[in-house]
Amino acid sequence: METPAVPLREQLTQRAHALGFARVGVARAEALVEEGERLGAWLDAGHHDGMGWMADTRDVRSDPRHPGMLPGAESVVVLVTPFHSRRGAQVGIGAGRVARYAWGRDYHNVLGRRLRKLERWLRDEGHAVRHSVDSRPVFERAWAVRAGVGFVGKNSCLIVPGVGSHVFLSTLVTSAPLAPDAPIREGCGRCTACLDACPTDAFVSPRVLDARRCISNLTIEREDLAAPDLLAQTGDWLFGCDACQDVCPYNRTTPGELDPAFEPHARLGEVDLEALLSMSDERFLEWSEGSPMRRAGVVRMARNAAVVLGNTGGRVHLRVLRETGDRHPAESVRAAARWAVDAIERRARQVEGSSED
Repeated sequence: METPAVPLREQLTQRAHALGFARVGVARAEALVEEGERLGAWLDAGHHDGMGWMADTRDVRSDPRHPGMLPGAESVVVLVTPFHSRRGAQVGIGAGRVARYAWGRDYHNVLGRRLRKLERWLRDEGHAVRHSVDSRPVFERAWAVRAGVGFVGKNSCLIVPGVGSHVFLSTLVTSAPLAPDAPIREGCGRCTACLDACPTDAFVSPRVLDARRCISNLTIEREDLAAPDLLAQTGDWLFGCDACQDVCPYNRTTPGELDPAFEPHARLGEVDLEALLSMSDERFLEWSEGSPMRRAGVVRMARNAAVVLGNTGGRVHLRVLRETGDRHPAESVRAAARWAVDAIERRARQVEGSSED
């Protein structure tokens, strides 16, 4: 008696779990009409700030069958990888905090290698496929909702019940006709903890984020120096921001098995903020090898370090900040250092004034 063939969908799920993906969902490949309209409105309002590639690829993002993605696509597979850690939320460099997703190795590299194994297997099965780890114009969150792996919270992050929002999303757009999953219900209710916690009031409304005020965008994507009020509200965030996720009740979930690739890397203790102010290009490339922080580049990291020192430092840092304000080759870093000097001196005067009272 022949053994019944295992359905392709079941084989895919088994292989994905064996590679370390925690959740797997499937959606039918079709036009994202409502989601595409919301994306267009968000782009037209300028909420994407300087991330022009999002506007340039809006049509591809709205339909995976677009010539720019995979004509003939039948299914979109969404894979979830948690990057939570048992460590607290204060991991960073010196007094500067780093967003949790960047503590470990670069997820593009780690998950890309795993996805390529699934991609090769699907091709061997006779199906066209393209994989993406935040690297192609794929509307990951929208597909994750359609695939039933989670819902979009009021902070615009995908929330996976039982896992939380500290997750990486990967996708496989394929010609394989796979049985789709059903979406799940949105579960934020009346909670507004994430909106209330944002230091810069970056949320225009629930699920509408203005990147022009978002600390993650300001510290990673933005090339020029933000307005003074935003610099002061950035606090000690050196790279990215987790403020709206740290307060989410769904992130109180006890972490299960942790992926060692995303545990805090030793590089986080190898330098301090002052070292970042004067780091050479060569040293930065060496230090950031295999890290998501490389995306910011040496200039933006130096700029961010100056801002954090302005918000958290004291007179002991004035000398190096003044030198940076006078000598650093990048204007954005010089401007940030000068702002930091003013901020520290202003705080010192306030402390002196209050002590006299």
